[in-house]
Amino acid sequence: MSFSNSIGKFGYKVGLRGESSEYKGELTQTGEKFSNSYPVSLFPSLFLSQKLNKDRELQLSYTRRVNRPNFFQLIPFADSTDRLNITRGNPNLVPEFTQSLEASYAKTFNANHSLLGSVYFKHTDDLITSYLEKVTDDATGSEALINTFTNANSSYSYGTELTLINKLTKWWDISTSVNLYNSKINTDNVSGSSQDAMWSMFGKFNSNFKLPASFDVQLSATFQSKTNLPINNNPRGFGGPGMSQAQTAAQGYIKAFGGVDLAVKKSFLKNNALSATLAVSDIFRTMKTIQYSESEYFTQYYSRLRDPQMLRLTLAYRFGKVDMSLFKRKSPGHRKQWYGRDAVNRFNMTSL
Repeated sequence: MSFSNSIGKFGYKVGLRGESSEYKGELTQTGEKFSNSYPVSLFPSLFLSQKLNKDRELQLSYTRRVNRPNFFQLIPFADSTDRLNITRGNPNLVPEFTQSLEASYAKTFNANHSLLGSVYFKHTDDLITSYLEKVTDDATGSEALINTFTNANSSYSYGTELTLINKLTKWWDISTSVNLYNSKINTDNVSGSSQDAMWSMFGKFNSNFKLPASFDVQLSATFQSKTNLPINNNPRGFGGPGMSQAQTAAQGYIKAFGGVDLAVKKSFLKNNALSATLAVSDIFRTMKTIQYSESEYFTQYYSRLRDPQMLRLTLAYRFGKVDMSLFKRKSPGHRKQWYGRDAVNRFNMTSL
C-alpha cells in the first residue's frame, strides 16, 4: 500500500509492502527433498521532495527491496553441456535484501540548461553471487571446477553523480553524466578473503543535432574506468556498474574501456510519421572488456569484444499521436516528474 500528498511546495509518498514465499523440491530418482521458507518481510519506501522555487528542487528517497533466487539458481543438477563451463544450482540459496538511500538536487537555468546532482548509498545483505568450487564431476568421476551460486556476506556502493543537460541552440543539445563511486563485495564467508574497495568512474555523453531536410544525428560516447569485479553490463545500475548483478566471487578487476556510437535518422511524410534510422555501434572498435580474476583454484585473463561495429537500419511508422506524459513518473502534488536515477536514464538515452 502507498499514500502520497503535498503540503504547499513539499510533497511526499510513503509505501509499505509485505511479502512471504516458500519453495519445495524433490529429486524423483533419489527421493532427496529441498525446501526453504521465507517469513513475512516488510519493505518500506519513502520519497520526499521540496521545491525551493520554480527552478530548484530537493529530493530524498529510501527503499528496501528483495531479490529471490530464480529456478535455475536453485536446481541442484549439473549442466555439463559445455565441458569447460559446468554449471549447477544451489538449493540452499536465500534471498538478498537491499537498502538504498539517495539525495538529489535539481536546478533549471533559463529553460535551456538543467543540472541534477545526487549522492547515494546502497547496501545488500546475503548477495547472490556466482562461485567456483572444486568437486567430483558425476559424468566423469574426476575432479572439476563447477560454476554454482552462493550467498556472499554483503556488498555496498556509494558515490555521487552529476548530470548536465544543455540546449545550446535550436538544433543542438548535449547531455553529460559522470558517476564517481566506491564499491566492495565482502566474500569472506566464501573465499576466506575479500577484495579491496575501489574508487571508479563511469561517464556518458550524448550530442543531438537537428539538421535541415528532417535529418537528425546523435553521437554518444561512454567510458568506464578500472573497476572491481564483479561488474554488470548495465552501467546505469544504482550505485555504479557492478553492484546489481555479480558474476563471480573471485577477486579481480576489469580494465578501463569506452566507445563511441553514431546514429542518423531521416523523417518522411506528414508529421514525420515515417522514419529511417541508420546506426553504427563502437565506431573505433574500442569496447573491449579485459578482465583479470583469481581464486584459490585459478588465475584467469579474459578479453571480449562484444557486438563489434554493428550496423543497424530501422524503419518506423507512427500511427496517431502518442501522449508521452503517460509514461512519466510524477511527484505527488507537482506537475514536474520526479528526478533521480530513472530520470538520468531518460536524459542519457535520448532517442532519435
